Amino acid sequence: MAITSKNIRNICLLGHSGCGKTTFAETMLFESGSISRRGTVEAGTTVSDFTSIEKERGNSLFSTLMHAKWKDSKINILDTPGLDDFIGEVVSSLKVCDTALVLVNAAHGVEVSTELVWEYVDQFHTPAMFVVNQVDHDKSDFESTLDQIKSRFGNKVLPVQYPLNQGDNFNTIVDALRMTMY
Repeated sequence: MAITSKNIRNICLLGHSGCGKTTFAETMLFESGSISRRGTVEAGTTVSDFTSIEKERGNSLFSTLMHAKWKDSKINILDTPGLDDFIGEVVSSLKVCDTALVLVNAAHGVEVSTELVWEYVDQFHTPAMFVVNQVDHDKSDFESTLDQIKSRFGNKVLPVQYPLNQGDNFNTIVDALRMTMY
C-alpha cells in the first residue's frame, strides 16, 4: 500500500542528554517491526547513533532521521542530541517536525536542556507532549517529575498514562484515556 503525504508524520525526540531519546527511538523502531532486535547505546548498536564518535562517546552528536510504519502511516523520527553544544541540531529538527516529544528522565526530573529545548518548542509553536521516561530505574519518581513538569511548563500539562510499580518492579501502565492497564 502506498503512503500518501497525509499519512506521514514527522516527530522530534528532544530532551536533556542521557534522558533516553535514542533508546526510545530504538524501541519505536522495534515495536513497529522496522528492526528485529533492539540495539543499545552502551554496545554502540543503535540505529540512530551510528558514527564512530557517537559510539565512542555514548551520546548523540547529530540529529538522525529514521522511519517506522505504523498502521497506515509512516512516522519519521528525528532523534536529536541532548548536549547544549549541539542545540543547532535541535533547532533545525524542530523546523521540520509536526510534533515534539520532550523526554524527561523520571529519576532526574526536569533538567537544564529540558528547559532549553522547550524554549524552542514554544518559540516555534510546535505541538508537543512530555514523555516521562526511565520509570523502570531505581530512583525514578513519576509524581515528582510530573509536578516539576507542571511547575515549569504550565498547568496545561495533563498526564494520560501513569506507571504502576515504578522502579525495578515496573510492569504496568494505566492509560487514563482508554481506562485500560497494560
